[in-house]
Amino acid sequence: MSSYVKFALLLGLLAGAVYVFYFTDTGRSVTPSAARDFIQAQGPVAARLLYVLLYIIGTVVLLPGTVLSFAGAVLFGPWEGTLYTWIGASIGAVLAFFLAKALGRDFVDRLLKGKFQAFDERIRDNGFIGLLVLRLIPLFPFNGINFGSGLTSIRFRDYLLATAIGIVPGTFVYQYLFAKVGTRILDEGFKLEYLWDGDLLLALGLFAAFIIAGNWLARKVSRGRTHVDQKLNEDRATSVKANDAAD
Repeated sequence: MSSYVKFALLLGLLAGAVYVFYFTDTGRSVTPSAARDFIQAQGPVAARLLYVLLYIIGTVVLLPGTVLSFAGAVLFGPWEGTLYTWIGASIGAVLAFFLAKALGRDFVDRLLKGKFQAFDERIRDNGFIGLLVLRLIPLFPFNGINFGSGLTSIRFRDYLLATAIGIVPGTFVYQYLFAKVGTRILDEGFKLEYLWDGDLLLALGLFAAFIIAGNWLARKVSRGRTHVDQKLNEDRATSVKANDAAD
């Protein structure tokens, strides 16, 4: 199968998933309350296994993560909810990565044709730190990063570790938030008085703290890379001068 056909297949799968979940009645019926009721109808063990399985599948097919995260937090609480969400999201992210790698990486190589080889090499060499920063800032789209990473040359080991470590803080914040106010929102709808809830304010404070920490880490890494690049350029210039002198 040619790289063009595989990439077209990848785009078709992603576009189809977006269409189903955002533009059809079936997709719009997949709500946090519907997910909660469906999972809750199973036995205690089966419900937990089903939640993890649905999260894995949902991550691959671009189901909005808040739908299942909301249900998981309400059903299992912040601690269990964080664990099960982390397992499902990590496995789903790995599958999405390999799907994008299998169907889209060859096309990207053909498209770039070496023009961005230096950039691609930097991603491969610094993939762990770069992806870790993106994962720590819970503003970047989780599913988009999964598939986008598969189109780059990032090493799988770096991708897996950065994902497994980086999503823990944000996952806990969401699970804590949804566990504390999720049931009330599902049963009564959102009310402005919830904005002054202590649990909600704590979750929002943690959310802001992770964003600030991620930005700080990104700046620190950027300064470190700049210093390394300058050192490499100086070494190259010295080597060139030495060769010229020898000639």
